[in-house]
Amino acid sequence: MLQVYGIKNCNTVKKSLNWLSDHNFEYEFFDVKKNVLSKHLINDWISKMKSNYTWINLINKSGITWKQLSDEIKNGILTSDDAISIILNKPTIMKRPVITKKGKLIAIGFDENLYEEEIK
Repeated sequence: MLQVYGIKNCNTVKKSLNWLSDHNFEYEFFDVKKNVLSKHLINDWISKMKSNYTWINLINKSGITWKQLSDEIKNGILTSDDAISIILNKPTIMKRPVITKKGKLIAIGFDENLYEEEIK
């Protein structure tokens, strides 16, 4: 079973959940606004990322939350610990959805080609 982390009203999350349902994948959804994230969980994601991802991929730099941050905070995110801290304080800054399987991060965001390659 997949674990999907995101926000229910996010269009990208909706597309992802629809794709998973349409392809008969079982998943459990976790709303990141409801305190489901922890430093341990995000560290676990980072430590089990595939080589095409880094901790930087977890930050959504095109979203409203990022744009509302001061330049000082934006420029201060230099390490994975900095990213984890900002995600825990402002979970809507996380790129969504994050999809894991058996604890391993397999996808960030919605990419149908990636889903077909990694999830199937």
